[in-house]
Amino acid sequence: MLRITAGEHRGRKLKVPRVSATRPLTERAREGVMSHLQGIILDAVVWDLYAGSGILGLEALSRGAAEVIALEWSHKAVAQLRENVASLGVEGQIQVRRADVLTFPKTWKQDPRPDILFFDPPYADFTQGGAQRERVWSVFCETARRLNDHGCAVIHTPRGELTADEVAELPGLVQRDYSNASIWWWHPPS
Repeated sequence: MLRITAGEHRGRKLKVPRVSATRPLTERAREGVMSHLQGIILDAVVWDLYAGSGILGLEALSRGAAEVIALEWSHKAVAQLRENVASLGVEGQIQVRRADVLTFPKTWKQDPRPDILFFDPPYADFTQGGAQRERVWSVFCETARRLNDHGCAVIHTPRGELTADEVAELPGLVQRDYSNASIWWWHPPS
């Protein structure tokens, strides 16, 4: 079980889907992310890609975000995410889509540009390297560049996993470590 840490739904518990690739951020890490976003979260459009349980998007809604578009590929995770959305009564504020994040750039023109992007791919997409890692990183960079001015893109990786070349693709990318995970955030240049 996960707990929403602040806002309208503070203290509410959410279930985690029983999917091996899903590893939600710790409560401490989520609080750190949300603290960083506090100046832009009110009325924000949020894209939660690789949504899993939906905890990041739902936490953002609890703290005042206007709308969330949540993408997840796993049938089990989508079912659990929809159950979590229903338990909070926020169906009108979140679109849950079963979709492959890596093909999302082909369809996003119909969606409002995000103020906040959460991108949380399976760790294996990074640790196994190769073409899959390159593709995931490329989609993250492409999606981050869609942010509205003053927005923020957040990616969750295994601790310290990004290479210097990857970091250089988004100048200003900042790393914070939480146990065995790294949270990286990027703001578009003003």
